[in-house]
Amino acid sequence: MVVSVSRADDTARWQSVQWQGEAAWASTAGSVRAVVSEARSRLIYLGAADGSLNLLNAPSPQPAAGQNQGGHRFWLGPQYRWVWPPLKEWEFSPAAKVTVRPDGVLVLEQAHHDPAYPALTREYAWDSRRLRCTVRWRSNGLPVFGLHVIPVNAPVQITARLLKWEEVPQGLVAARMVDVPAPLQLPDPAITLSGDTATIRSGIKRLKLGFVPQVLQIDRAQGWKLAVAPGTYEGVAVGSADQGYVSQVWVGDANDELAELEQLSPYLIGDSSGRCSSSIEVEAIPPSR
Repeated sequence: MVVSVSRADDTARWQSVQWQGEAAWASTAGSVRAVVSEARSRLIYLGAADGSLNLLNAPSPQPAAGQNQGGHRFWLGPQYRWVWPPLKEWEFSPAAKVTVRPDGVLVLEQAHHDPAYPALTREYAWDSRRLRCTVRWRSNGLPVFGLHVIPVNAPVQITARLLKWEEVPQGLVAARMVDVPAPLQLPDPAITLSGDTATIRSGIKRLKLGFVPQVLQIDRAQGWKLAVAPGTYEGVAVGSADQGYVSQVWVGDANDELAELEQLSPYLIGDSSGRCSSSIEVEAIPPSR
């Protein structure tokens, strides 16, 4: 099935394809191609239109369940409620149903097994040159936040903006995964501070840091850049993880082959209709821009 979608500056369409032997859907906007895998139920490729450079970490062939699947991960936080691994339907199941709406949005309904959590539906659509990645669910009354994870191949260096105030005097926080993290101790060999910015480098130690909401951008091979921006959310916000420092970066040590750029929504419960959603916008920036 092919659905054409007109844009002011381009024409994009989602088309059924094979990617690395997996059933998938692809769409090209200008010099950038996006590929969404049915088998992994997620965005798995974002990069050069000719398929020569993927800016995302995406192991191929598809790894076995329990291993890193790569691509755009999405979980409902906090992680300490379920620890590791994530629910099978979030991380290790193919899409239950795939459709392309008349407005050009690719929709993947995910499998649903665990009654403690709601079913998830993913949507992918171009918003100018950015790919909007949205996940929707119907609230069961338990506050949760949307956690978008974009894994990228190491090595990685990223500079983020700090916001210092009396509650967060260092301008960044040690972000929580499962256990409550110890207070961040500076100086740190993986962090270089300069005025109101911090530069984080992978390959030194495992570290997860939270920053005020902002675009997280890194340099990639051949002059490309990858940017992950916080998006909109739907529902009633009732709090925030990590003191609101929800643009987050995970880097590993010399044994880790990837790093992660993450954007978290507030804790959400349903609006009057029970609906919740969380979005990010991901942009592959070609060398010429």
